[in-house]
Amino acid sequence: MVRATISADIISSTSLSVEELTLLQSEIHGFLDGLSEKSHGNDWGRLFKGDSVEIFLHDPHEALRVALLLKTLVKKTFAWGKENNARRELFRKYGIRLAIGIGEMRIADQKQDILDGEAIYNSGRLLEKASKEKLSIKRSMFFACPNPLLTEYVDVMVGLLDTLLRNATSRQNEILYYRLLGKNEKEIAVMLNIKQSAVNQRSNSAGWKAVESALNYYEKLIFES
Repeated sequence: MVRATISADIISSTSLSVEELTLLQSEIHGFLDGLSEKSHGNDWGRLFKGDSVEIFLHDPHEALRVALLLKTLVKKTFAWGKENNARRELFRKYGIRLAIGIGEMRIADQKQDILDGEAIYNSGRLLEKASKEKLSIKRSMFFACPNPLLTEYVDVMVGLLDTLLRNATSRQNEILYYRLLGKNEKEIAVMLNIKQSAVNQRSNSAGWKAVESALNYYEKLIFES
């Protein structure tokens, strides 16, 4: 059966203080635990080497939403300080670099911590290639599946979403994160103790309608085994 994986790494993690990186790691651990709990263990992920993430998803149609959740989670976690250097600016813009891979999986064993198969090869190779970029990152989200034509179409869409999110503020990413979780504007306003009009403004400024349209398109795709 066709599955999905996401391979990711925090961009310029060395530009973060120990306290910031620890907080970010805690947020990612919580996100991965929630992912597993929601899917009754079918989906799971791991954080390793301090700044790298791998996620296994039973349903490939969930991959784009989960990838965007991870992206906005990292970018919303804390307000940026006054540091003004190239590496910190890369983190501010991109937060995390990630690749979605679709394909067959031979092994997806959480207990033994093993992922092996086409999906993880696809996402891993894309991330490895992108990680060679240091201070000249052009994009931070990628997609690959066994169908070359579908890969081309979806990768273009993912690249456009990456551009859209690049300059979103931490507050805008916070709104997007909760919208991706299925919360409406009224619910988010109550959660964040702000006016619904402020939620609406930040949601529109961050391009939520475009994100939602892309998700609706992606979740209707047919991934052949």
